[in-house]
Parts: sequence; C-alpha cells; structure tokens
Amino acid sequence: MSVLSVLRQVLADKACFLCGEESALPICQRCASSFRACDPGWSDGHLAAGPASGFSAYWYEGTLRQAILQMKVRGEYQLAGQLSGMLASLAEALPLGDRPVFVPVPRFGARDERDVRHFPHVACRMLSADFKGDSGSGLLLKTRRTPLQTQLSDMKRLKNVDGVFELSSNAAGELRGRTVVIVDDVLTTGATVCAATNIILQARPHQCLYLTLARSRATIRSGF
Repeated sequence: MSVLSVLRQVLADKACFLCGEESALPICQRCASSFRACDPGWSDGHLAAGPASGFSAYWYEGTLRQAILQMKVRGEYQLAGQLSGMLASLAEALPLGDRPVFVPVPRFGARDERDVRHFPHVACRMLSADFKGDSGSGLLLKTRRTPLQTQLSDMKRLKNVDGVFELSSNAAGELRGRTVVIVDDVLTTGATVCAATNIILQARPHQCLYLTLARSRATIRSGF
C-alpha cells in the first residue's frame, strides 16, 4: 500500500495507524496481536534507578514501540484510548485489594486532566472504573517542564526527574493507608517511577506500585 493510500485511510478514520490496513480501531487486530506480553504478575525487584514493585503489560519493541512513539511524539492521541483499554484488560488479574488509587504520572501544569490526549490519565480513568477504585488525577504534580526521557542518557534521566514531583495539598488524606498504583506509558530505567514513588511514600500509603503499558529491555541492561 502506498504512503498516500495509507494517509487517505487514516484521515478517514478507517485505517490502522500502524499498517494502514482497513480497521475500525486505531490499531487493527493483527498489529495488536503482535505486541509481546511481559511475564504475568507483579515484578518485585531493583530497577536501574532503584527498587520498585509493579507490572508492565508488554515489551517496548516492534509495533507497540511504533504505536507509543506515534502517540507521544507525533500527537496521535486517538491511540491512547485503545492502548489504555488493553492495559486495563491485562491488569484485571492483578491483586490490588479494595479501592486502589490510580495515580497518573502528570504533565507539567496539569492538575486535573479531563481530555483524552494523555495516556496515563486516560488509563487511570479506565482502571479506576474496572477496579472500583479512585482516579488520583491531580494528586501528584509536576513542578517544571522537562525534556522527554527518550532523548536522554541513563544518568541524565535521573537528573531530569530529580525533585520534579510534589504532592497536592489534599494528597495525604487521599492516599494514606491506601494501595497506590502509579500509571505511566513506558518503563525504561525506572527513573520516573522511582521519583514519583519517593514522593507518594511521603503520604504513607499502604503500598505503592507501578503499572505501565510497556517495559524496555533497558530495565534489565542498565547503563548506570
């Protein structure tokens, strides 16, 4: 299929964003089935950036990597809803207890996301509904604008998120004694997840976990 044909179909909302074949969904079934799932269950261990417990749905490679880059870098936000649904579906088997709080990794200046353009917030709304929990949008705040982590070396990733998060004024009351799940799109070195976890632990939750759509092999082969 030519590039022009793919563009025509995508603009008409009738094509897969990845392969260009006709599809009612942004990602067709054939492309979605090519995503490589990570091992099921919680991963409890030491990430490149520090200790953390959590779950990642897929490996960050191939067609999924292409989909995430289109969503984040090229602004193809139509993909966020479908990818959030796929994460929520795989997370259903996880033991999260009663009324977990799903906290999205925030963008700078966003205290309460209601639009469909930011994957962590879209995923948190779906997850909180599926688990009969709460969406913690606005409880974790980003204090400054930062470059994309994908553009940085391992050491610079740590510096990039150092001191970048803070809790909102009402976060302690909402998170204390609860199971808190930090939601993000990609886990690479774990720098973002660990920085967010360190701040959330100040609210004294019962436990703090992470949940990501994808996991990079860099969490195993670290440059630190």
